[in-house]
Amino acid sequence: MTAELQRTGQVTTDAPVRNPRWAVVDLLRGVAIVAVVAFHLTWDLGDLGLISWRISAHWSGKVIAHSIAGSFLFLVGVSLVLAHRRGIRWRAFCRRELQLVVLALVITAASAVYQPREIVTFGILHAIAVVSLLALLAVRAPRWVPWALAAVSVALPWLVHLPGRSPWISWTGLADGTQPSLDWQPVLPWIALAFVGIGVMRPLVVAAEGGTTVAGLRSWRPASSPTRGLGWLGRHTLAIYVLHQPVLYGALWLLA
Repeated sequence: MTAELQRTGQVTTDAPVRNPRWAVVDLLRGVAIVAVVAFHLTWDLGDLGLISWRISAHWSGKVIAHSIAGSFLFLVGVSLVLAHRRGIRWRAFCRRELQLVVLALVITAASAVYQPREIVTFGILHAIAVVSLLALLAVRAPRWVPWALAAVSVALPWLVHLPGRSPWISWTGLADGTQPSLDWQPVLPWIALAFVGIGVMRPLVVAAEGGTTVAGLRSWRPASSPTRGLGWLGRHTLAIYVLHQPVLYGALWLLA
């Protein structure tokens, strides 16, 4: 009886259910993390005076930064579907959440040492941790739910206003903004991209499992060395994100 309930999705389980990896998703993550490294390299060069252009002070830098962060949040929704579509794997999810929270706090502490006036109180890792928890509710909901939640997420900042810029409220995205911060990625409206990722990925997974042409997308494997390299990077994005900036900045600081 339990097996039948699990098969029909009426209960969740912590039993190890190995979902096949989509190499194309790893590739997209790899592209995103390369973009992060390139952005921070440019930022570091400007901050240390090795180039005259400071990407953080230009409008294009803000657009690039939000685009990169948005791509990660979209992939959060995609990854939640791939990991939990057959039943929410609470043990794996909680382990991942704990990693995100601990690393987010490490980044907050490091920013307090490096730039006390621009502490990261709610950066991209903080956002991914909170968004993952909230978006998980939509993974096994009716298919219209992620799209409805995405629309609500976009509309709420226009309808609800919380006065002030305190970190205690600015993380929501409903406040006037935030205090100066090296990285700020509020939940709203950006969680909409995670809901869109869920809404897009759910029918793709069903189509792939049904043996349609989408099955070719699921079974695709990189053939060239560059794409295999990007896929490898995509499977280690969290470690790369945490470690790349100290390495980059430290090396450039020695040069400067």
